Amino acid sequence: MMEKVIDVSYFQKDLNYDTAVANGVKGVIVKISEGTSIEETWWGHVSECETRDLPWGVYCYSHATTPEEAEDEANEVLYLLGQRVPPMGVWFDFESQECLTANDPTAVCSAFVSKINAAGIPCGIYASLSTLEDTIDVNALDYYVPYWVAQYSGHCDFEDEFPGHVLAGWQYSDQNHIGNTNVDMNEWYLDLN
Repeated sequence: MMEKVIDVSYFQKDLNYDTAVANGVKGVIVKISEGTSIEETWWGHVSECETRDLPWGVYCYSHATTPEEAEDEANEVLYLLGQRVPPMGVWFDFESQECLTANDPTAVCSAFVSKINAAGIPCGIYASLSTLEDTIDVNALDYYVPYWVAQYSGHCDFEDEFPGHVLAGWQYSDQNHIGNTNVDMNEWYLDLN
């Protein structure tokens, strides 16, 4: 089943969640951290979601260049979550220049995902399709790892290029608006319940 999902951060701190729900939003993925630094608005976004029974997940915008740095970022996410398990899981946002030029990007991704999974929380990778094609060796990672793919076009080509791997969501635009707030828009394929 396909659902409308948005991702939010400080830049959407004034988002009207009632308007979002009225516009068909069924889930929200919230920026929780950047590297090992807290995203100050994450808890406000999650509270808005919980008030409306909206499923939510979190993402870490990574700056990791080594598996050890990725584990440090994962530890920060786990610390911030405390005992909470995000219904939509944790996502490793792999797009910063540091990440893209790491010596072994696949090992960096694997370290973060493994650390979060070891805590009993589902974890996936957010990246552009071109990063998955050219930088991360998708086939070297376990087939159960889900992907949230950014490809701003009329179709997501992930499943064609990586058959057997899990496409969780497709970010197809960064130019949508809910009220006066600009949001990234996603189609979500995993069950939100």
